[in-house]
Amino acid sequence: MDASFFQFQQFAVRQRDSAMKIGTDGVLLGAWSEIDSSAKKVLDIGTGTGLISLMLAQRYPEITIDAIELDQAAAGEATFNFAQSPWAKRLNCTAKSLQDFREVSLVIYDHVICNPPFYQGTYAIKDVGRDQARNHAFLPLIELFAGIGQLLSSQGSCSVILPIEHKKMATHEAEKNGLYLSRFTAVKGNETAPVKRALLSYSRLANSCESTVLTLEIARHQRTKTHQELVFPVVAPDPQKNADVKYLTYPLYAGGNRGRGQVYPTGEKSNINSCCIIISFS
Repeated sequence: MDASFFQFQQFAVRQRDSAMKIGTDGVLLGAWSEIDSSAKKVLDIGTGTGLISLMLAQRYPEITIDAIELDQAAAGEATFNFAQSPWAKRLNCTAKSLQDFREVSLVIYDHVICNPPFYQGTYAIKDVGRDQARNHAFLPLIELFAGIGQLLSSQGSCSVILPIEHKKMATHEAEKNGLYLSRFTAVKGNETAPVKRALLSYSRLANSCESTVLTLEIARHQRTKTHQELVFPVVAPDPQKNADVKYLTYPLYAGGNRGRGQVYPTGEKSNINSCCIIISFS
């Protein structure tokens, strides 16, 4: 397979054109999110390559997913990836920003999911696609949750992943739009590392919040059992069912911006802080 493709259990993702490459955050969010069994319609905001939509389509065979993407090149790539998947009839991508989409959409969704941009530094006009994918100025939390609040059903829920320091602000904006934190997982690289990411789920009901901690590794390239159980059903086939499957550890490099967790097809790393995920080759 071409080096620009990542092979998952039941689908492949081409990431040649998208500014947002496959990264740890997207994989975690796609695997962690829980959707009610009665849900039928899901919205994926800022889909990039379409990875999260594809993961949800595999996990939930009854749902249909509308994905939106601001960047034209990325939207085209997500459309390609959807068409090549086993769930093409349940996946649709539209090249629009959330701000524009909410003005024209007549659909109310049962679940909304988003891996939003959160880099807050200055951005360079030279690479518009990368800036749009990384910088929070293109989708501030105030606009994200206003859009979710408008498009979500009265019994709906939403899932996002953010730096842990953005959790308080996100919860404040969510509550302004009638959404309440129902599930929170703090993510850290290992037992002694500080928490870096917050997996957050909000619902329309103001109930108690379930809080957990997810540690990714016991030691370098040694994943915790919880991490393996979370991502393996989508990331890799079961070697007990397919004797031809061989596992290799593949480093993903996680940093503090929208470029986090990327390994480009050329082998270049986007930044320097590493964690690890399993990729299978058969």
